[in-house]
Amino acid sequence: MLGTQGLSVGSRLVKVIDHHLKRTDTRRRFRATLRWVARLVLISIVGSWLFLYIDSVYQRRRAETLFADLKSFNFATAGFPEVRDIIVRNGGRATQRPWPTCTPEGCMFELWIVTRLPRIQRSGAAEFLGDKVLFLYDALPYIGVRSWVVAAIFEVRNGKLQRSQTAVWEIRVEWQDSREYKDMVPYGYEVETWRDSAHPFSACPSEDYRVFIDRGFKKVPKNELHACVLQSATMPTKRVFDVNLHCLNGLFRSCRFDELAPAAWADYSAKNGGAGTGDPHK
Repeated sequence: MLGTQGLSVGSRLVKVIDHHLKRTDTRRRFRATLRWVARLVLISIVGSWLFLYIDSVYQRRRAETLFADLKSFNFATAGFPEVRDIIVRNGGRATQRPWPTCTPEGCMFELWIVTRLPRIQRSGAAEFLGDKVLFLYDALPYIGVRSWVVAAIFEVRNGKLQRSQTAVWEIRVEWQDSREYKDMVPYGYEVETWRDSAHPFSACPSEDYRVFIDRGFKKVPKNELHACVLQSATMPTKRVFDVNLHCLNGLFRSCRFDELAPAAWADYSAKNGGAGTGDPHK
């Protein structure tokens, strides 16, 4: 009888130990799975950040090449071949609009250098992402990934460069209408050149060189340092295209006007004996 009871107790003890070992093994597997998932998530986050950051650096170097070319570009004598060469060499193309064909008599050339997030938005994929796009624009700068665009538009008429617009914008998300909603606002620097200062759309109708702050308007807000110059032999080409794009890859803060366009900002600040000086952060 005692032998049977001892055997029964021993059997129960074996079952308890076996059950305990199974529970311990399950916990270990669960913890191992959690560690594996955590590592996978971390690798995904770091990999995505690295991909976006490297893409931003690559696009910045493309933009630096464009601005270096613009510094030596002769706007005063540029015709169809010169405009076509500088745009195509930097990755742009003729858009033909508003003309049916692109000829020296009339043609529009466009060049876009765009980081990954605005590229996704331009492709139409933003419709599937919905409000997540706004969230990404708002969140990515906190981990050092900024969304920005460089655009160059050159119009040729009658064989000559009629006008050009070259801009670099960092896209930020800000509250609008007394914090009623958030919207994307471009911050940056734009250079506008005109062959004819009397053109009704020229931003410098009575000056050969003008620098000002453009705030946009209520429905289309923006905050940019804007330079408008007349295409002439004395055009300050090197000065207006003196840009520093390294701040676009800054990890801790956005570009300031005095960093992005130091020469144009200095001219703006010196206007009217220094009365034009403003906050370079804005």
